[in-house]
Amino acid sequence: MASSHGPERTLIKGAHLIDPSQGIDDRRDILIERGRVTQMDRKLDRTSAERVVEAKGLIAAPSFIDLHTHLREPGGEQSETIATGTQAAARGGYGRIYCMPNTRPVCDSTVAVKQIIDRSREACGVRVHPVASVTRGMSGTELTDFGALLAAGAGAFSDDGLPVANAELMMLALECTRDIGAVVFDHCEDLSLTGEGVMHEGTVAFRLGLRGIPRASESTVVARDCALALATGGRLHVCHLSNTESVEAIRHFKARHAPVTAEVSPHHLTLTDARVGPYDTHAKMKPPLCEDADREALIAALEDGTIDCIATDHAPHAPALKADTFDQAPFGIIGMETAFAVLHTAFVRTGRWTLAFLIEKMALAPARVMGRSDWGTLRDGASADLTLLDVETSYELTPSRLGSRSRNCPWIGERFVGRPALTMVGGRIAWADGDRFGDLA
Repeated sequence: MASSHGPERTLIKGAHLIDPSQGIDDRRDILIERGRVTQMDRKLDRTSAERVVEAKGLIAAPSFIDLHTHLREPGGEQSETIATGTQAAARGGYGRIYCMPNTRPVCDSTVAVKQIIDRSREACGVRVHPVASVTRGMSGTELTDFGALLAAGAGAFSDDGLPVANAELMMLALECTRDIGAVVFDHCEDLSLTGEGVMHEGTVAFRLGLRGIPRASESTVVARDCALALATGGRLHVCHLSNTESVEAIRHFKARHAPVTAEVSPHHLTLTDARVGPYDTHAKMKPPLCEDADREALIAALEDGTIDCIATDHAPHAPALKADTFDQAPFGIIGMETAFAVLHTAFVRTGRWTLAFLIEKMALAPARVMGRSDWGTLRDGASADLTLLDVETSYELTPSRLGSRSRNCPWIGERFVGRPALTMVGGRIAWADGDRFGDLA
């Protein structure tokens, strides 16, 4: 549980600060007073603070923001709870997350929104923004009361998992959310094309004898909804892009100044449908892993700004559910705790990306998507939401390193370089690595 109080002044001592919002990539001590950044300098006096966090050898960065998670509570507590999900977020360096509404019951009422917010306040301190559904019960037939839900604390709107099939209703949703300054998070999928498919429709599916999902299932809806955003002026954020055609649709409509943003997940940036291999259910997700050409297109689109940010689509499932046959197992993997490690190892350690680029796409870019200049930054006066990153340690990812209640992770047993060591939200420590910060953990 998050502490209700803490030292009024904390000094982060000896860290190398990377803050893309300010263009800082240099050693800085950081003084935090009453939850806010108040001073930065190459050397600040230790006596200026009641608590000193020794951070020599670590990178200090704004804490990450995840625009796409599933916390399962209420109704799916066997897979995740708000408490375990926020702990997973903190262990992954995230200080702020958005949770999708496909719970039981669906998050489609002001009561549901407020309950999630209240429960999150009892947890480790990570800020939780409930995403309310676009339609009542995610039924695709009747719009929710967007104004009331936004006033209750909803962070955005989505029928994630059961996307709005009716174009007229989707257009009306974009018009309504435009008028109140809200964003629609769009899971783009034509379920009539998906049918009973369980993985990407390609040579791997053919070889394994598994039913395929055509890439047009995603890309046709991306094109439709981007066109609706252009027509209405409603803000559309396209979730978890997976293939080349979808990227080209986003690029086309952005060139026409449609109010559209997009995200990509760590698994779509690093894995392909070949990972399904021996019917591994930890490689089963929606949208499905596609081919290497698609993966390369996603990387290039993130690099050139067509795709705005990285989001995990953290989707926990109880072990017994994922232990089923590939056809019957649910879609989705966990991802908040592994996102930085996976991407740092795959792209920063190999020299393709700078560390500043990765931090920008995980912290500042999501804040920009939501139109929040006060998030994803450690500028003077900002909330002290920061993470300390160990970018040198090599280790094997084991289940004991995971705070999530679930273990449906394709990277268990693999070696990585780099991991969060501490996460702070509003000047309070949400999580600290006990090996490094035993007195703070």
